[in-house]
Amino acid sequence: MKSRVPRRGSTLLTALGVTLLIALIILGALAYTGAEQERSGRSVRDIDAQTCSESAAQWGRKFYGEKYHEWNLMLSASSGARYNNPESKLENLVDEWGAGSYGRIDGQPVVMPGRPPDFRVTISDNIDEFPPNDPNPTRDNDLQVVIRAECLIPRLAIATPKLVENLERKAEEDPNHWRGPVLAETNETRKNKVVEIVLIHTPGNEYRAGQRGGGSSGDQNIYN
Repeated sequence: MKSRVPRRGSTLLTALGVTLLIALIILGALAYTGAEQERSGRSVRDIDAQTCSESAAQWGRKFYGEKYHEWNLMLSASSGARYNNPESKLENLVDEWGAGSYGRIDGQPVVMPGRPPDFRVTISDNIDEFPPNDPNPTRDNDLQVVIRAECLIPRLAIATPKLVENLERKAEEDPNHWRGPVLAETNETRKNKVVEIVLIHTPGNEYRAGQRGGGSSGDQNIYN
């Protein structure tokens, strides 16, 4: 009589192989689903962060637009660089942030530490001196400035805060000396969504954003 043990062993190996294949398929499906959920969540977060920064730019457009006669003071060292120091940290808000240069999306007043600002908008000069004149980032000559709107809501951060905080992130003088303190930002050094626009004062006490379609979004943003 022939033994059936080998046949039984072969059946067990086949069953084990099928089970392993099913397990791999399930794990693959779970991994794909998780990746899709992460991409979807990141997409929603990026949209919310963009909306936050654009809303901040709209707010800054009005705030700085109405104060166009104070632009030189805001750009100069005599103001304590309180409106053109984008690298200043949140914990230095009281001493280093210009009054009115930050706020909350919900319109409530900022109260530290319970209600921190959702955004901050700083100002810098544009290129408005040409040879033989030397660049002077502390003085506006053409009623045009650059405003930088940054979303500060932690859940909308686009990079890991610890990664950014562990790197050197300081504003330095523009190497071309056209603008004042600027941040050389990369994906590693910038954790928040930022929008920069050119703000132009026009006759009649009116102002507009320097973009073809107006507002804080458009095809003439410096970067998004």
